[in-house]
Amino acid sequence: MQARRWAWMAVVVAAGAGVGTAGATPARRTPIVEAVQRAAPAVVSIAATVPPQASPRRGAHDDLSGENDAGSGVSIGSGVLFDSRGYVVTNEHVISGANQVKIQLSDRREFTARVVGADARFDLAVLKIDAKVPLPAVRVGTARDLMPGETVIAIGNPFGLTHTVSTGVVSALHRVVPVANGRTCEDCIQIDAAINPGNSGGALLNIDGELIGINAAIRQNANNIGFAIPVDRAQTIVSDLIRFGRVRYGWIGIYPRDIIEEGVAVSEVEPQSPAARAGVKAGDVILGVGELPMVRAQDYTDRSGQFLAEEEVALRLARGVVRLKAVWLDPALAGRRAARRLGLELATALPAKGTKNGPPLDGVRVVRVTPRSLAATAGIRPGDMVRAVNQQPIRSPGDYQAALAALKPGGDVVLAIQRGQFVWYVPLQV
Repeated sequence: MQARRWAWMAVVVAAGAGVGTAGATPARRTPIVEAVQRAAPAVVSIAATVPPQASPRRGAHDDLSGENDAGSGVSIGSGVLFDSRGYVVTNEHVISGANQVKIQLSDRREFTARVVGADARFDLAVLKIDAKVPLPAVRVGTARDLMPGETVIAIGNPFGLTHTVSTGVVSALHRVVPVANGRTCEDCIQIDAAINPGNSGGALLNIDGELIGINAAIRQNANNIGFAIPVDRAQTIVSDLIRFGRVRYGWIGIYPRDIIEEGVAVSEVEPQSPAARAGVKAGDVILGVGELPMVRAQDYTDRSGQFLAEEEVALRLARGVVRLKAVWLDPALAGRRAARRLGLELATALPAKGTKNGPPLDGVRVVRVTPRSLAATAGIRPGDMVRAVNQQPIRSPGDYQAALAALKPGGDVVLAIQRGQFVWYVPLQV
């Protein structure tokens, strides 16, 4: 079935390519036509073979799943050649769970791609195809100077219809949109150009044919409300995925708390952190991060989870604007830092003995609690057992350290603590 689909799509492309161009008058060669002709060769079609158990992910406010053919187990999406060496950027959800990814170029060449890296939080992935000659990469622009009302062009693969072009305008900028699995699309471009399932990962262009965004989501049950990831952010993420195989998240060292008035209070500033060096102090009130207003501590936690290493961050405080640069924390260093803040010294538990209620849970034994640490403040004491970190079972001190290394700096952690026959859950911010 899939072979027939590719063949049918190839016929459509071949039949439509070049039709009417030889006799086109200058008036018909509008800026949109010229932009499409420049950029279209860099837009690719993606067919990801997904095992039956890997179902597409959908959210209440978006449609991220592309076109999924339940019979063939193939998810159809779009991508953009970001680099002439064969690097393709697409959405992470397009290739999530796939055991094979096929890419078709506009000239009908097909390649099997390998996944270089993917990041679900930003919903971006980088694929690599190997060709003997340089490939037609898109010309990259910027989303920093976009204007509401500006003409934009979307090219993608909606419902498997390759190289479909739609036009519209920038409807709004700096949108924060809830998407699948509790994630948000931060700082998104809202557009009214028609995009549909299968457009995911495709190109959003300006009138000069430059890439300004990666189409990522649509609002369900709405007409022409789509969202794209700004290309400037995508470039940083793509660079990290190519160089390191993962995204290097940024950290500035602020711990927030809610206040009654509008805004987020700074409850603590990590010594020697970017925030501390910039003069941010406990008691400061954060009104916004860049263009995004901060009303609750969770607003700040969500936004700070999107900071990238070396990203310039503008904090709008009640007393003025403070500008600083987020830094990267190596996961091992981040884990040691979190362990130091929590203040627990642990040892492997004694061999488990069965009880009439069944064997006890896995866990490690608390042998020391640092005075005035987060754990001490929460009432954890020597002799308690740490059973889990964020629902991840802990069987050794090494498991505990690995779980902490996976946490976001400034994020929440929930420890499952057992004392005697009772287990309770301790939420803390690390």
